[in-house]
Amino acid sequence: MSTDAGIHGRTTVQLVGDGTAGPRTFRLLALGSVLVLSASYVSVLQEVTRVVGGTESLFALAGAMIVLATVLARTIRPWTAAALALAAGSIGFVYYLEVAGVGVDALVSATDGVVGDTLTLATGMPVLQMVEAGTWTLAFVPAPVFLSWYLALRGRYALSVVPGGLALCFLVLTGDAGTIVTLLGTLSAIAAVGFGELARRGGSVAQVDLIAVLLALVIVLSLSVTFVPSGPATPTTAASGGEGTLEGTIDAEPERSGIAGAVDLSPEPRFTVESEQPSYWRTGVYDRYTGDEWLRSGQETALEGDLETPPGEFETVEQEVRAERTLHVIPAATQPLSIDGPIADDATVSAHGQLYPDSILAADETYTVESAVADPEPEELQHAGEIYPEEITEHYLQRPESTSSAFDERTAEITADAETPYETAAAIEAYLRSSKEYSLEVDRPDGDVAEAFLLEMDEGYCVYFATTMTQMLRAEDVPARYATGYTAGEEVDENTYTVRGLDAHAWVEVYFPGHGWVPFEPTPPADRETAHEAYADGTPAETPHDAEVDDGQQPDEDVGDELNATDGYAESPTDGNDSEEFLSGNGEYGEEANHGTDAEEPSEDPEVGTGESSTDEEPSLELSIPRETAAIGAVLLVGLAAGVRRTGAVARTRRLTGLYWHGRRGDPDADAKRAFRRLEGLLAREYRPRRPNESARRYLQALERAGDDGPACDPRTEAVLDCYERAVYGGGVTRDEADDAIERVNGLVRGQLPILGQRRS
Repeated sequence: MSTDAGIHGRTTVQLVGDGTAGPRTFRLLALGSVLVLSASYVSVLQEVTRVVGGTESLFALAGAMIVLATVLARTIRPWTAAALALAAGSIGFVYYLEVAGVGVDALVSATDGVVGDTLTLATGMPVLQMVEAGTWTLAFVPAPVFLSWYLALRGRYALSVVPGGLALCFLVLTGDAGTIVTLLGTLSAIAAVGFGELARRGGSVAQVDLIAVLLALVIVLSLSVTFVPSGPATPTTAASGGEGTLEGTIDAEPERSGIAGAVDLSPEPRFTVESEQPSYWRTGVYDRYTGDEWLRSGQETALEGDLETPPGEFETVEQEVRAERTLHVIPAATQPLSIDGPIADDATVSAHGQLYPDSILAADETYTVESAVADPEPEELQHAGEIYPEEITEHYLQRPESTSSAFDERTAEITADAETPYETAAAIEAYLRSSKEYSLEVDRPDGDVAEAFLLEMDEGYCVYFATTMTQMLRAEDVPARYATGYTAGEEVDENTYTVRGLDAHAWVEVYFPGHGWVPFEPTPPADRETAHEAYADGTPAETPHDAEVDDGQQPDEDVGDELNATDGYAESPTDGNDSEEFLSGNGEYGEEANHGTDAEEPSEDPEVGTGESSTDEEPSLELSIPRETAAIGAVLLVGLAAGVRRTGAVARTRRLTGLYWHGRRGDPDADAKRAFRRLEGLLAREYRPRRPNESARRYLQALERAGDDGPACDPRTEAVLDCYERAVYGGGVTRDEADDAIERVNGLVRGQLPILGQRRS
């Protein structure tokens, strides 16, 4: 059956019984593949805008570029289209610089820095770490989308995948494009080129299997060759706490802080601090929340001189820190002003004022930090106002676009009576302390962690409390950020504190105009202390369900000797006591506990926490296959099937099987004919195939004249030929004669198998 459809006087689609297809079909497939390629990197950018905002603008911009390219495809030349794409990219880049506060003038005077930042981005820094990540995505998308679609419509299929391929490759280098997206984009690019060539050359559907083989080959090569750089090696934990520990979760990498389920703790010392005033020793500050982890936007810069002085009144506190083992962080009281010691020469500072070492601190290495410790009175914070600097509101009010209205509504209920940002912070802090219990034995929820903790969960540990409070404050337009580090530690001598892995902690910092960043502690301190004591004793740590915290007050009056608001931490307006007294002079207040195991002893390994469970549950027999593995396996199977078809492996296997195995026996004449066909196959392998119109006897005579001692000269060959001629041209053969011909062919075939042939000789 054939169908011809003519458009503009020429045939564009043809489907016939032999499986051929016309150019239009392949053109549509090629165009569809280009769209899938564009969708692959746009979907990566959508993950960025989902966090920082701008998804609707991103989709609208990509759609507008496709419409514009469709309109201009037949009206402008390719060089003009390339110039337009370059202009669009340049305009977007200039706009990004202006929004980011860099400006074109600064770009000209800081070309080396811009090149360095670009190289940093292209060697492993995620787009989400960029200060203006949302603006960057909008500046990035127009050029490749427009140019790819324009070239595809012009029939330049190979060129059309270049802009999109480069865009996807760049996102692979930044680490933003995952396995599935990268695989999909790569396969789409190859398919676009393949289908485009079939459309241009008038290929047939039978040739599509070649494209499938190429796709599978690309996957195999990608699995065997490491191409994507992972950036500089980073420690699995800030202080060698190990994977599965609280330290390994909150400071797994310098630029991100994870949110895990159950975690372990290590009692091993990390560092010792000599200071006249105990404090929280901060190691990380994070501003960008994705829903399941925290990221630090901006890049680190070399420390040159002192750090920026915070606003308002403060007192300086000097700390001398000695590493008890290898450290990859610089613990210091908020807000560090200067650092002295060997590490100072290699120190860097983040865009958020946090110090980081460019090299590892060795055991026994020391440094001295001077920090500005604020001492705001509650009345001062109450009247601090809401006139925030622009750089504060731009960076510390970010929330994922997917945040539900239920989260906002619940937050509004909790803060309904608050009239100032300080009262809002105090109300949220008191609510979390009183309504949630402390436990490390939690399952990490799916989706947005802050939403799940506020609306669904009953217990968690510091990471959950701090994350939720930060997002609740931002929902009320109060700038806040997520901080990690260690509590004060154990006072082992006068003004000397030993800080252990048990002291790892996360808390909240809230910005107040005229005062700067003020820490808040939403985690119930008494519950943490009880859990710590149980963990330190090596006994099962149960969350105290009877330990109620009312309006932010701690239930245990014997916790004692904590720092009060005069030590630099805010006081809650809900009572007259120091409800923000969340540091303990003996280092036990605010410790994390090990609820991740049942009656598990503290880890003896100073480097790695076990994180193992001692439960007696039967091992699960469920088979879980990751989507990436399933997708790769499916493509490989399709490629394998297409490769088998393309190489004719099935037909060759069938012929080889028929050569060595006669099959079920039936009619003697049919068996005699089949025996000769097997013999003919053997002779074709040894000499040459039988020519058209060449009789069986003439074929055999021609092979005999070759003059060798092969199967053509074997007497058994002549006997099989005689049996075949009687079955075809004579009166037929008997069952015994057919069986004899089959056995003679079996003998000839076995003689060609090296091992069997040697055994018979």
